[in-house]
Amino acid sequence: MNTDVSNVSDSTVLTIQEVFNLIQNYKYAEAFLLSSQIMKRSDSGDQLFHEWVKSLAEFFSCNRKKTAIQLLEKIKPNKPTNEIHFRIFNSLMSFYIEIEDEINFRKCKKLILSNLYRLNNSELIATILGNVANGYYVFKNHVKSLEFCEKTLKIACEQRLFNKVYTVTIMIKIMNFLHLEMRDKAYELKKDFYVFLEFTNKAKDKKYLDKAIDKFNEEVEYNEKTNKKTL
Repeated sequence: MNTDVSNVSDSTVLTIQEVFNLIQNYKYAEAFLLSSQIMKRSDSGDQLFHEWVKSLAEFFSCNRKKTAIQLLEKIKPNKPTNEIHFRIFNSLMSFYIEIEDEINFRKCKKLILSNLYRLNNSELIATILGNVANGYYVFKNHVKSLEFCEKTLKIACEQRLFNKVYTVTIMIKIMNFLHLEMRDKAYELKKDFYVFLEFTNKAKDKKYLDKAIDKFNEEVEYNEKTNKKTL
């Protein structure tokens, strides 16, 4: 994961990358502790970066979701103009998706997308677009979600970013196909995706998609039974 380190001294760059590595592996509490150590040094780096890491730990590790949201709402700028700003808004958008607050999701999404031209980081752009795709999926706008899946995957393939964002977006795309009654496309993509997971030694990730498909099928079966009873 890339970050803007133009305002950070050389001695902190490696440690900051270690913070990002911990975040990528969902070790938010550890990332916050390491970030705290950076802030104690004379070359303390970016306070916004530290507060952003703290919010991730509050939300995901401590389950203090309201506190995490309040923290980011307090420190966010009026509009994103650099990488840490975009990370703050993107995390805030993720939090609103997680708590299913569609109104604030849309507000964050609109502000991020209207300023995305300012960002020159393909990996972060793909992350943001994938997050938007997920938000539209959660709020059941499967057409818009599919649109942002395509945008995300286009960047990922062009830049060869076959990471977490890529795999999650493929799963969302498959589920969108199912919800839009495009079953042939869904299962064709699922077949190709499983080959990809095997090839990249990520076969264990199959369980997440299988679980989502099982839940979808259960909902379809339940709705069919319910409709029959009302006829």
